[in-house]
Amino acid sequence: MNAKLEEYKNLLEEDIILLGYEQLRYSIFLDDSSCDQEYQIIIKHVKNIYEVYATADRASVIGKYKYENIFDAFDKFLNLMQLTVLTNRMSVKNGETPEYQCSLWGKEWIEQEDKKK
Repeated sequence: MNAKLEEYKNLLEEDIILLGYEQLRYSIFLDDSSCDQEYQIIIKHVKNIYEVYATADRASVIGKYKYENIFDAFDKFLNLMQLTVLTNRMSVKNGETPEYQCSLWGKEWIEQEDKKK
């Protein structure tokens, strides 16, 4: 990874920490697609384009957004993170199973998991 991408990665990670989203599954500028896992939000730099997408079960790609401007890509990446949190919180409130275990799904999720123990 070149120095500019490393700088962008650090910037994005600072935002993720600020938002409290460190527990989410995500990948920033990793080149190897074999690192894609189920329910992950990904940003990659491919041929001067920034690709942002999410994966679902079996690591299948859900939409792929392409940007020339890194900050537009950051915005989409962070929006996908927020959508992941909100969607999974709604699933838990409706008694449905979330994508994966994470305390960001809210106190209801934590209470449900504590009851299982």
